[in-house]
Amino acid sequence: MIFKPLTLKPAVLLVSLAIMLGSVAVAQHLKPSKYWADHTGEPDYEKLIPHRFGEWEEVPYANRGVVNPVQEENLKRIYSQTFARTFVHKPTGRGMMLSIAYGRDQTNDTQLHTPDQCYPSQGFRVEKRDDVDLASPVGPLKAVRLITMLGTERKEPLTYFIRVGDAVTRGSKERNLERIKLALRGYLVDGTLFRVSEVTRRDDPFPLQDQFINDLLKAMPAHDRGYIVGKRES
Repeated sequence: MIFKPLTLKPAVLLVSLAIMLGSVAVAQHLKPSKYWADHTGEPDYEKLIPHRFGEWEEVPYANRGVVNPVQEENLKRIYSQTFARTFVHKPTGRGMMLSIAYGRDQTNDTQLHTPDQCYPSQGFRVEKRDDVDLASPVGPLKAVRLITMLGTERKEPLTYFIRVGDAVTRGSKERNLERIKLALRGYLVDGTLFRVSEVTRRDDPFPLQDQFINDLLKAMPAHDRGYIVGKRES
């Protein structure tokens, strides 16, 4: 059987070309041109996070044990700001490490790296992972818990969550949805990775991590808290 090449009439070609050009024009029109951070203000976590709150007090010069979110060469490319502090729980003497990574532009090539990715890249094994809805003063937060090990000695359980735009999200689908929602309003979305961890061999490490997160959020003014959990008036 011989097939004849498909030929299109000039009118059909013109319509097809018009559709293609129209799609390009619409895509260009919908391409975000503003930063959400310019709308809400860009956070300065050095000023936003208090040095003491509730039963917690910062331990000066104790941040060497806090794992960086990614390798040093990628920090400037991915993050606009990184922040790390260690706090002591005065009643128990337990130390809690807080790490915050902020990205002004959450497009695909500059997305925040989650601990699921960065801990293994630094030699840790992720031994367990659980999705949790963490109770907080602003409602449930979609958080992730990991138990990580470095060699046989360092066990570091951690809790983290990610704010994208004005919502706490879990997983790439939710993060992409928030980016699309703000892109339709003309904004390039920002994001914050909030992580709390403790080097401990306790079987019950997470209740105190939950307390730390809630004590911190309660101690912050609502506007400042929005840079961590969103839920701000827009």
